Amino acid sequence: MMQFGKIAVVGAGNVAYTLCKVLKNKEINPCCVYVRNASAAERMRQDLNVEVVSDYKKVLESDFLIIAVNDDAISEVASHLADYKGLAVHTSGTKPSEVLNGIERYGVFYPLQTMSKEREISFDDVPLLIYANSPEDLIRLHGFAKLLSSNVNYCDDEQRKAIHLSAVFVSNFTNVMLGVGDKLLKDNGLSLDVMRPLVMEMIQKSFDVSPEKALTGPAKRGDFATIQAHEEMLSNMPEELEIYKVLTNYIVENYREK
Repeated sequence: MMQFGKIAVVGAGNVAYTLCKVLKNKEINPCCVYVRNASAAERMRQDLNVEVVSDYKKVLESDFLIIAVNDDAISEVASHLADYKGLAVHTSGTKPSEVLNGIERYGVFYPLQTMSKEREISFDDVPLLIYANSPEDLIRLHGFAKLLSSNVNYCDDEQRKAIHLSAVFVSNFTNVMLGVGDKLLKDNGLSLDVMRPLVMEMIQKSFDVSPEKALTGPAKRGDFATIQAHEEMLSNMPEELEIYKVLTNYIVENYREK
């Protein structure tokens, strides 16, 4: 780790927590973690055995800084780092790199993965999307990222924003659809687990042959009798019915078999 020197982290949320754990698992020990909230600081200290600080003095002494906080808090953190001489990166999927331009050396280190404190995640093949405001620091950041994952990609601000938006569709919205399915199944005494083979095969097929080619179902077939039956089943669930109609209409307009 001589190439990077002292590594500091700012934050105590899911991303900061997970990154600290991944670093520790790679035998890379952060020199400190800045946490403002006392209870969150105690959890970081106990769970991860890291030095937790509540002022920026030791952070400013680091050589490489990962700012893993809520998007709205990045600017506030950066306001304390005007004199920082190391390389500072944020982990946001949507905020531009220039939100850190009050710091001389800055960039982005965006892990394309959902994270929570309760889940163990291996970063071995997680896409790490990186950017730095100088070629020299981009090389350094690439070297650091390769220690964590084999899947490291240069990505500018506009590309990263597009990736983040796509991730909302394929991950967050998919999760909501699983939640709707779970609700319908539970109302009929069934478990979401019955859907596991179907979901896993559909996802794998989408990546193998493309989402359009993998798509099946009544809307693609133009089976309007089944669609009507489904809508009647959802007549007492207006929000879910509206979602069903919007998605069905989208499929009919864009993917229906001719």
